[in-house]
Amino acid sequence: MARVLRHYWFNPFHCREQSMNRIRPLVAIGVTVAFSTGVLLYGSAPGWLIVVAGFVFVIGGTLTATLISEGIDRTEEVLRKVPGVFSKRHRGMDLDEKVFLQVSEAYRRGLVRHAERGARGIADSFLGQGAQLIVDGAAREELERSLQWRIANAREEEKRHLRVMQAMAGFAPAFGMLGTLLGLVRMLFGLGESGLDMVGSAMGFAMVTTVYGLVAANLVIKPAISRMEQQSREYLAGYHIRYELLMMMFSRENAALMRESLEGFLGRPVHGDRQTGQQPRSAVRLVGA
Repeated sequence: MARVLRHYWFNPFHCREQSMNRIRPLVAIGVTVAFSTGVLLYGSAPGWLIVVAGFVFVIGGTLTATLISEGIDRTEEVLRKVPGVFSKRHRGMDLDEKVFLQVSEAYRRGLVRHAERGARGIADSFLGQGAQLIVDGAAREELERSLQWRIANAREEEKRHLRVMQAMAGFAPAFGMLGTLLGLVRMLFGLGESGLDMVGSAMGFAMVTTVYGLVAANLVIKPAISRMEQQSREYLAGYHIRYELLMMMFSRENAALMRESLEGFLGRPVHGDRQTGQQPRSAVRLVGA
């Protein structure tokens, strides 16, 4: 703590520089939006410039409003997440099954040291932390509180991401309509003093911004929201599966029973030391599902 205080005491401009670095993306986007608006106010312009200016006005305005309303950090996090939304990979279902079952069986047999070493090798952070708590002798209430807190935190994080996308879905058509109104206003003010070139540019800007707003909201953002909601459900279901597995480990359930229950959860054979041709037993009820 003293080191941090000395750092800020001897670097009085550190906080200001950090704030400026976070504001720069917002300023850059705002400048591009102002440029596109200037193209409209300038008067006549080539068709390609009107198309580009309309795109910048709608997309840049949507990003600017989202950055202001939801925050720079959260918006950047969601935008980095969007390219992977349409991938086929299911988030939250990559269970380190074989290693966890081995750790659970070692714990059931009383091989605590072996189970502790194995718990460190579990790649999944949720399973690894839970297994470590169990091996360390945590009480059931403490274990449940820790795991449920992480599940609640993951659920709130998913809600925050969806809220950012929903805000963008609302801002995009709004900026499209705003561009349409600005184009119409510019056209009406210039009817008596400008030629058809200005009228055509203003009308082109007005129409193209509406198109961009509708396309961005209905063909890009809303489908992304639907995919994010689906992946969010799968992601949280993965947490609940992990929760049930850890509770079974705490109760010292047999590894074979845990494997069959996991098959029932995932609907596929689980990688383990053996495969069974029997039907999996009924899956344990998911907590919070």
